[in-house]
Amino acid sequence: MPDPKLPIKKAAVIGFPISQSLSPLMHMHWFEQTGLEGSYEAIEVSEENLEAQFEQFKKAGYAGFNITVPHKTNILPFLDKLAPTAREMGAVNTVSFKLDGSSVGVNTDGIGFLKHLNETVPDWPKDRPVLMIGSGGAARAAALALLNDGVTHLMLCNRTSERAQAVANEVGRGKITVVDWADRHHAVMGAGLIVNTTTLGMVGQPTLDLDLSAAASDCVVYDIVYKPMQTDLLKRAFERGLKTVDGLGMLVHQGAAAFKLWFGKDVGFDADLRQKLLAALRETEKAES
Repeated sequence: MPDPKLPIKKAAVIGFPISQSLSPLMHMHWFEQTGLEGSYEAIEVSEENLEAQFEQFKKAGYAGFNITVPHKTNILPFLDKLAPTAREMGAVNTVSFKLDGSSVGVNTDGIGFLKHLNETVPDWPKDRPVLMIGSGGAARAAALALLNDGVTHLMLCNRTSERAQAVANEVGRGKITVVDWADRHHAVMGAGLIVNTTTLGMVGQPTLDLDLSAAASDCVVYDIVYKPMQTDLLKRAFERGLKTVDGLGMLVHQGAAAFKLWFGKDVGFDADLRQKLLAALRETEKAES
């Protein structure tokens, strides 16, 4: 159990694999910015070692930790409480340890998604349908965030319609319509926001085949992929004169929400941090090429 007399300034991110995580760079930037002395490390944890690592964090006085694939659902049995959004999503990306040693699971992915969208394009057309591609954890987080923000119609499209229907049933509140994969191009027409939550367009993955020719002139295109920063989808949207939102800010803002939860400090996506992250991404691209 953490000592309540001492400031708790240790955190980490776990996943498998985890070596290329940008989270340590972000959090160490924020420690420096806020004047807090702290540590944040990336730790590779297999499913077999997950419970042992969880207990180690608790014993060592960590404020909490972030979670990436494949542990966002694997961690659930070890937690004492779930925040409402995490419960509704059935997945956790942040754990916070309280002074009594209890653990709370939170999901800040939706917070990060929406904050980046609202900061980048504050006037995005909320009164029109959203077309979202994908049905994984990121789609759930983004869909919930948009519905909570007042979106009244979200069209969900996935190559496997059954998975999209499951998301609609579980978090849709009657406001999500499933669109067949074959009809995705037609669904572009009339959408105020198009969101790619899949890995299509990521380095090493095929591009997302989505015809933007019918998109309205004020439609916003958001791709949560940030490797590369400018995916084929965003390039084509830009060429059509559409406003675009890249995926890096979602990563940063979900991390900032976790930092605030652990340490009580408001941090954000400043120009210095952006340059550091872009430099790190360039180095990763060089190493992989």
